Amino acid sequence: MLNSVGVTVRFGKRVLFEDVNIKFTKGNCYGLIGANGAGKSIFLKVLSGEIEPSKGEVTMEKGERLSVLKQDHFAFEEYKVIDTVIMGNQELYNIMKEKEAIYSKPDFSEEDGMKAAKLEERFAELDGWNAESDAAMDLGTTMNKLILYLDIYI
Repeated sequence: MLNSVGVTVRFGKRVLFEDVNIKFTKGNCYGLIGANGAGKSIFLKVLSGEIEPSKGEVTMEKGERLSVLKQDHFAFEEYKVIDTVIMGNQELYNIMKEKEAIYSKPDFSEEDGMKAAKLEERFAELDGWNAESDAAMDLGTTMNKLILYLDIYI
């Protein structure tokens, strides 16, 4: 669960939003709509911890993790969609790539083996073995919701 309590963001004298209270619970899908410049992206940056609110706090239950992909239309063009979703957990994605590089070395050393063992341990802690299937499920759920939205607005 992600919880926003009394979150306010001000830039100088300009109040972007004030006293925002919302609880995001597991299993639900949320949408954030508003006019350009209303503060949607800023609010998401506050939720992710990228920006500190002027007032209030954002909390997350212990053991929960928030994955974020930056709002850049071209940043992920060279990646497969499934990889892009996994990149939302940057630590896991970096471990996957580092493991891949180590295991593809033609001259795998004892030091590489020790590094790989540490990476494998952290990979397991992050539930990396389920990363692709979880990402695929997330994509399926998202696509179903997008299709539903298209049906409603067409």
